[in-house]
Amino acid sequence: MRVYISSDIEGTCGLCGFAETGPESPNGVYFREQMTREVSAAAQGAIKAGAEDIFIKDTNFSDRGVIPDMLPPGTQLMRGNAGDIYGMMSGINTRRFDAVMMTGYHSPAKDDANPLAHNAVRHIETLKINDEICGEFALNAYTAGYFDIPISFISGDKGICDIAAELIPGIVTVPVQEGFGGATVSISPSEAVRMILAGSEKSIKDGYFKKCSVKMPQAFELSVAYESRVEAYRNSFYPGVIQVAPKKIRFKSTNYLDVLRFIHFCING
Repeated sequence: MRVYISSDIEGTCGLCGFAETGPESPNGVYFREQMTREVSAAAQGAIKAGAEDIFIKDTNFSDRGVIPDMLPPGTQLMRGNAGDIYGMMSGINTRRFDAVMMTGYHSPAKDDANPLAHNAVRHIETLKINDEICGEFALNAYTAGYFDIPISFISGDKGICDIAAELIPGIVTVPVQEGFGGATVSISPSEAVRMILAGSEKSIKDGYFKKCSVKMPQAFELSVAYESRVEAYRNSFYPGVIQVAPKKIRFKSTNYLDVLRFIHFCING
């Protein structure tokens, strides 16, 4: 059995500011270690449940947040940015996976559930798919859905766990903290690791993951509001895009790969 894990840092237990995610911060090393402990726990839980192949995608800002020698045997780690359209799910197209897990995930921009709430990039004000605020989780969930892979487990802030449970009934969630303004209230980091291990194992054991399929929309309509009207104008020339306001563009497709290409060039580019 093969499991794909997308590991982010902003939903890591105890984190409360972007500065703490970087190497220049006194807390940067600690939170990289905690991020790694959490994704290691998810991998260990999957292995306990019978997984034999664990592929981990590091999605920290530099895509180099996970500390390799803290990972358990039986895992593969993808570091760095391949430059493909799959972003935080890079590598998911390289083999057939049975289940997807996510650790350290966070709420989307415009959400007050985490002081670090944001989308893949910070130069956009809002990203919506089919009139719903869309963050990194939803984008990556639909990527898994495109490949017909269930998402069995997620850990991170309470807000993103609630969003995940609404999109994928049955998904096992482990909320490790909750945001209040500029602060977070977290559980014990060691308790987070224990709960992630147990939740990961539960989500795979006895085929539980099979009930966690992603329901894909028939069509996708993206609405992007940029901070800069210059950027909105520039991206209005992407094929199929319509500019609907000085800072806002719209894109439609029935093929999710077209959506990923649009995001790759008009948001992440």
